[in-house]
Formats: sequence, structure tokens, C-alpha cells
Amino acid sequence: MQRTSRIPDDVSLVVRPDRRAATRGQMFTLVTFGVTTVIAVFGVIATGTPIGVWGVVGVLCLLGFVLELLGLRAEIAFGPALAADDEHVWVRTGGFLRPASVRLDWSEVQGIALHTWHGRRKATARYLTFGLTDTVSKELSGALDGAQDRRMRRLAITFGSPIAISEQYKDTSLDETVRDLRSLAGEHVRFTKN
Repeated sequence: MQRTSRIPDDVSLVVRPDRRAATRGQMFTLVTFGVTTVIAVFGVIATGTPIGVWGVVGVLCLLGFVLELLGLRAEIAFGPALAADDEHVWVRTGGFLRPASVRLDWSEVQGIALHTWHGRRKATARYLTFGLTDTVSKELSGALDGAQDRRMRRLAITFGSPIAISEQYKDTSLDETVRDLRSLAGEHVRFTKN
């Protein structure tokens, strides 16, 4: 396992973000925060009290707008979410201000699972997880900084794996990705669907 900042985009399999879908998905939230910030500015001007309720609402909405933009940037501008060739698999592990990913040798991957998560109100999400050898899991748990370490612990509790990518805003479906990974992975890698 090796930490990397970028995932190569010139290998056999590359799963890139769908920029248009990601932008469309975040547009309502961005517009809501932006319009509310403008309304709060007018409220501050009308009341003449920048520290009042309108000022607090404006600052919170501006903060929400900036965080939403950073999240959108992390989704679409940091390159592919997954890449693989005959020898390695690269997986983006997160990164909010700068990209973070890991490069794994196929010998370090024990299994790949496609999970479907069912939430409230018939909401579903699909994730691709990677089962790793014990030595790599231990190395990975101590190799990342605090926020990513917490995220990976939550993923490990939920899916049994510290590394996962979601199907949301990707240009390739996870079914196609699994099919392509089967041809690249070694015989020892087990594929499951949950």
C-alpha cells in the first residue's frame, strides 16, 4: 500500500466523476445558500445592525455556500475515484482541500464487494468496497490523518471495509466497474454482492 495524491487516468480501468451530474446535484443547495445570503445582506442593510439576526444568518449561509463549493470541487476536480490495471488498484480515499488516495497491489486485496445501502423513505445508495489483508488494514488505519481516519473507521463499521467508493456522480456504473475489475484482479480476489 502506498499513499498517493493523484490517481492515474491512463490505465486500463478508470472511474471518473460525472461533472454535469455532480453540479446538477449540488445546484439547488448552492442556489439556496446564495439567495439566502443575498437576502441576509439586504436584511442587514435594512436594519442597520450587522451583528443582529440577519448578520448571523448571512454568515452561516455564506459559510454553507463555501463549504458546498469545496465539496463540489472535491467531487469533480480531484480526478478519478478509482483506477486499476493488471498490477495495481488506486482508490480515492477522500480529501476535502486536497486529494488523497491509496495505491494497492492486487496481492493486498482479498475481496471486492458491491453493497446496496437502504435508508429511510426508500432511499438507496450503492458502494464498492475493498477487503484488504490484515497487514494492509493495520497499516492503513495508522497512515491517514485524523478526519480521514475517522471516516475510514465509520466505513469499516458500516461495510466491513475501510475503503469504499459510491456510485453517486460517477461516469461508469458500479456493475460495469465490477465486471472490468474481475478481468484485472487475480484469482485470489473474491467478488461478492450484498
